[in-house]
Amino acid sequence: MSAAILVIGATGTTGKELVKLLAKNGHKTRVTVRPTSNTSELQALGVELVQADLNDVDTLVQAMNGIQKVYFATPLVPNMVELSSSIIRAANKAAVKHLVKLSGGGADMDTMAKWHRAVEKEIEQSGMAYTFLQSNTFMQNFIKFNSRTIRAQGAFYEPYGEGKSAYIDASDIAQVAYRVLTEEGHANKAYYLSGPEALSGAEIADILSSVTGKSIKFIDAPVEAASAGMQKAGMPAEIVEALLEHYQMMKLGHTAGVSSTVEEITGQKATSFETFAQANKEAFIG
Repeated sequence: MSAAILVIGATGTTGKELVKLLAKNGHKTRVTVRPTSNTSELQALGVELVQADLNDVDTLVQAMNGIQKVYFATPLVPNMVELSSSIIRAANKAAVKHLVKLSGGGADMDTMAKWHRAVEKEIEQSGMAYTFLQSNTFMQNFIKFNSRTIRAQGAFYEPYGEGKSAYIDASDIAQVAYRVLTEEGHANKAYYLSGPEALSGAEIADILSSVTGKSIKFIDAPVEAASAGMQKAGMPAEIVEALLEHYQMMKLGHTAGVSSTVEEITGQKATSFETFAQANKEAFIG
């Protein structure tokens, strides 16, 4: 039996957790990879690997041959909308029945939210069934972007003042995506996904201090310094600008909404930041 589920973004934060769930539970799964992808973990799971380029609709159509459902998470890049459009066009050509998109949560007020909404609208108009997983910010971002300075300086720097976000563990998103892909009743729905509480940078610092046993502080970075740091890290100007807008939305309280959707769909409470920090404390201690 050929695979019926395709995961695009299988080496990403949510994608790899989703693939593990699908493989563990015996679902025939196909994943797209690039020539530069590290595929050892995916190969160990026994899933089908196919090469595809998000800039090349024909390779995506080939990857979707025989596929019923597609989960996709696109990278945060200036042409995110165009890459997503390629996936949608390919899915239509391949007669895919259901698209599941990892989307952005919160108000449709900043550039990133507008990018996600543009993709959602194209999917809504495609005629295919869809589910949008409108996620708040990943807890894993604290490991990816802040753990180095936390280990070295006992501090992390972000430009959102006292703003709060209802951070979510990417594993919870994967659990929701798994059920959306393997159960009925989720077609043509949008789910806002968050963690169980909205937390400020200072509250995150307090939790990390308690978990690691060392003093960790949140520093409200000036916007100019944050912009310079992102540019130095090699981020494209469009992404820097979009992230700064998003931080402003955080500062104004637009990312603090808490939902119970994770529990409603999975039957398990969303992971708290303290639980996440305990499970990953070595990343913050070094």
